Amino acid sequence: MFRGIDDVDWASMGHAYTKSATDVPELLWGLASDDPERREIALDGLYGAVHHQGDVYDSTVACVPFLFELIAHPSVGDRGAVIGLLCSIAHASEEDEGPEEDGGYTDEDEYAGEFDEERHEEWLRHFFVARDMVRERARTFLGLLADPDPGVRAAVPGALARLHPDPALVFGALCDRVPAETDPGAARALARALGTLALRHPAGLGAEAARVLRELVSGTPDPQLRMTALARLARCAPGELPPDTAGVALDVMRLARETDGLGPPPAGPERPRTDTLISHVRELEEEHRRSLGLDDTSELLDELHTALGDRVDVRFPLLVGQLGSPSLRQRRQAVGVAGRLLTGWRAPDDEPLLALARLLADDDLRLQKEVLSELRYLAPAAHRVSEAVAAYLESWDSRPLETGTPFRELAVGMAFEVLALQGDDRIVPALTHILEVVEIPERLHRWIEALGPEAAAPLVPVLHGRLAELDPRAPGADLDHLVRALAALGHEDSVPLLLGVLGDAEHVRTTEEVLPALSRYGSRAAEATPLVRRLWRDGALADRHRIHVAEALWSLTGDAEAVLPVVDDALSAPTWWQWSAAIRLTGALGPAGAPLAPRLRGLIAADHSPARSAVALWRITQDPEDVLPVLLDQWPATPTERPTMAACLTAMGPAAAAALPLIRTELASPRRHNNNGSRGNMRYDVAADVALLADCRRIVAGAGG
Repeated sequence: MFRGIDDVDWASMGHAYTKSATDVPELLWGLASDDPERREIALDGLYGAVHHQGDVYDSTVACVPFLFELIAHPSVGDRGAVIGLLCSIAHASEEDEGPEEDGGYTDEDEYAGEFDEERHEEWLRHFFVARDMVRERARTFLGLLADPDPGVRAAVPGALARLHPDPALVFGALCDRVPAETDPGAARALARALGTLALRHPAGLGAEAARVLRELVSGTPDPQLRMTALARLARCAPGELPPDTAGVALDVMRLARETDGLGPPPAGPERPRTDTLISHVRELEEEHRRSLGLDDTSELLDELHTALGDRVDVRFPLLVGQLGSPSLRQRRQAVGVAGRLLTGWRAPDDEPLLALARLLADDDLRLQKEVLSELRYLAPAAHRVSEAVAAYLESWDSRPLETGTPFRELAVGMAFEVLALQGDDRIVPALTHILEVVEIPERLHRWIEALGPEAAAPLVPVLHGRLAELDPRAPGADLDHLVRALAALGHEDSVPLLLGVLGDAEHVRTTEEVLPALSRYGSRAAEATPLVRRLWRDGALADRHRIHVAEALWSLTGDAEAVLPVVDDALSAPTWWQWSAAIRLTGALGPAGAPLAPRLRGLIAADHSPARSAVALWRITQDPEDVLPVLLDQWPATPTERPTMAACLTAMGPAAAAALPLIRTELASPRRHNNNGSRGNMRYDVAADVALLADCRRIVAGAGG
């Protein structure tokens, strides 16, 4: 083995840590060792130095032939891991799956665009040489499809699907292997590889791969293989999903309950514990799975949900079934799925939310808190669940007391927040007493805005009293939260107290909180004008903070002429919060901001926050011809700004008729507007989406649609 390894001029090569790669032969020999611990250390060393964070060096190129020698020897252990290293060197992983034919995705496109400006030409040459070397030798993988080692058989299908130059040949070999494969992990790898081929070569292999995957879904007795095939089918051919897709997944859940997780995990070599990053990461992953109660079934369900994407006709029935599982572990896993799905997609009815809220009747406190945590995100769209949350609060006396936990993270605190964000004023009397003793919730002003200042008025004395007790010279979270909350209440008797805080404040953070609070009062806080004018005149705040003073001065006095120069300067500020505040104030000026209209048109032409600039321009000019083309252009380009744009279009009335096709598309979309498809444990702003949909309906009505 490794004939010619001593003839390689390793000393002239380098890797991540040295300019001499003389340590690489020892790492390669370590991979060939009979000692599992030595193999683990060697693999970690190769990833850490020769393929550090995905980089490729001349020593990486030199390693490729020897890595292929390793996988060709049946006596070598951990060959599946070596195949994984080769795939990584060739940048062939599931993360880069996409169409390769008909002018689609290519690795050259990605790397040439991403690294030309940052990496030396020599680095790029090493990368492409190594990648091509792996691909040229990819035929080796065909001979390993029936290897005695199940770890090798599990690694090979994906390598073939992504690296072999003849996808049709690979497809036939994988299909031939499917009925003969006995190892569960290798069988699932075959299904995943078939899906990969369908994604990368949709015109040539898509239909046939979809047929094979559908046969696996309906014909295999292995429930996890059925789920894997179902998820791959959802990714590559969602139109070919069987009508009972949700039922298939729920049946796998039932089998998992009956067989305690569908049995042991796929066979694999026993991994040693070593002082390496690979070993450490593996232990962290195992601990994470244990702490969340994860098993293969839950991960396959998550994969299926991700693959289904916008197929809410399948996903929501599946979610309701998951939430109603007799298994506590499965119900708990479903709660996180519910949060991701319900914040990212628009449910066709209330049943998913009701199914989530029903879990509050469960005796498990951890599950209750997980449900309430998700309902906090969903509150603006979850009014039907208020009775379940109220009943939960009423039964609190009989529940165990949590100690040493901040109020907002207590189950009872979460329940109060859900009801407050739903505008349920039944909580106000109890909340009045609670706020006398607990820390002030960070989002209390949002609670008050949802309740409305009239319903929340009983909170004024307690919040006023707590703010009076604080030292404005010692800024802190409670001070900031109280200032925002009192501003949301809009109680005029609190203005002198806010003025006292502003006059005594020694920290710009406190000043920045009080000035917007006074702005919300407007002319009702006229007594604050002298103090604000003094801040304006004396320049007590740095130039970058003067926009806050300008906003307060305009709100209190209506003196547009005084603030226009500061707003004009802030529109070209280098920080987003300055020009964002300036655009907001420009819109608030209305016709008085007319001198700023040319600046806004310049921002639009320069593609500098064009959606916000156009909305501010509308508030100044009320000219649809000036603004509507920008909004029509920006609607698909900047989804996060759609709520602001929709409010503007609503104000246009019939003049917004040209936007109706976009508005109808929005109303028909199953996806919330700010769902950009990001993976992970994402949550989206449901309140903004609910407001957007309401405005879209008004636009349709107002524009004669």
